[in-house]
Amino acid sequence: MRKYFFIVLIVIIIVSFPACSGDKDAPKLLSKEGIAPYELTDKESYLLQSFGIENDSQIIAFNAPKEAISMEVNVYRLKDYADWESIGGGAISIGEERIPAEKLTGVFTMLLKENYSIEFNVNCCGRASFKTSQTDIDRKYMAFAKAFLIEFQKIEINKEIPVAIMVYDSGTSMRSYSLQDYFEPSKFHGMDLVQAVTLTFTDKEL
Repeated sequence: MRKYFFIVLIVIIIVSFPACSGDKDAPKLLSKEGIAPYELTDKESYLLQSFGIENDSQIIAFNAPKEAISMEVNVYRLKDYADWESIGGGAISIGEERIPAEKLTGVFTMLLKENYSIEFNVNCCGRASFKTSQTDIDRKYMAFAKAFLIEFQKIEINKEIPVAIMVYDSGTSMRSYSLQDYFEPSKFHGMDLVQAVTLTFTDKEL
């Protein structure tokens, strides 16, 4: 049932995000270079709340520097509290010919699933969709913490930007975490499952 809800939501979001059209009702995307949480209208917020996924979804607007021609989405799982292990992701590219767009400007959406997989959509003069595989876990965790991007951040070419961290544990309590903890994985010591999502804008063609 949640999968059906996701499909409906994405259809609604894509209808609302005609980023490459001249529609007067098109969303106000970022005018300066960087990434930031997309500013939802009251109607859009209501839709997320109606589907009950406002706490499990994230929408990010991006406006990459001119030299960026590719955007990579990487998903990691923490291994041995020391190293991030890749578990999926995807990428889009306008190539050196910059077709079909002159710049990487658009909207990135993600949805956390009940089976700890993650689904993504990138709307940038066309739409790309991908998802991670289901995590091999046979139980639900009682405690969890989620950190999403909450403010504007500049883009540095070829440098990862953490946009989401999800921490799950079988205990009954949980401390809070920040996105910057991605660069210090030892801070998650003792947690049962830690996932991270990063965006990287590169000057390399896929």
